[in-house]
Amino acid sequence: MSAKRVAAVLLLVPFLIFATVNEEAAQQHESGGSGMLSKVVNFVILFGALFYFLRKPLGAMLTEKSAHVRELLDDARKEREKAEARLAEARIQVETLEHEAARLKTQALSDGRAETDRIRETAAKEAERIRTLASQEVAVRLQAGIRELKEYTAALAADIAEAGMKARLTETDQAALIDRSIDRLKTIHDESSAS
Repeated sequence: MSAKRVAAVLLLVPFLIFATVNEEAAQQHESGGSGMLSKVVNFVILFGALFYFLRKPLGAMLTEKSAHVRELLDDARKEREKAEARLAEARIQVETLEHEAARLKTQALSDGRAETDRIRETAAKEAERIRTLASQEVAVRLQAGIRELKEYTAALAADIAEAGMKARLTETDQAALIDRSIDRLKTIHDESSAS
């Protein structure tokens, strides 16, 4: 039923009530005891007319409102189901992330231990290499030091021997030594020429 018809019925209701009240007042003046019957008849007519005119629009309106409420309830149920599904997915994702975080933490700890062991092993090897190089360098320097010390000792001994010989040898002893050395060289030379 259209909105115009409902509006017409609603405008008609005050006029019917006014007419009923006026008619009752007139009947009470005319007759003394039959006023109650006329009131009942007027009430039945008024509400019969209201029922007749408003039955379809009110029924349609109530049906429409019921359908609208059902739609709202269905939409709310669907939204709730979607929200519950999203919540379940979110819980699964949270559990997955927690498992992944635990796995990454375990892997990081394992990798950290392995890296620590590798660094320790590398450091031990490097320390051993440095000790070996240091030992070799000490040995080389020791040998060089011993060589320098021998050379210094030999030079010092030669200087001391020279100084001692100079102190003991006179010029005549030197000349005699030189002559003996020359004679010896002649002998060696003559022997090598003869052979």
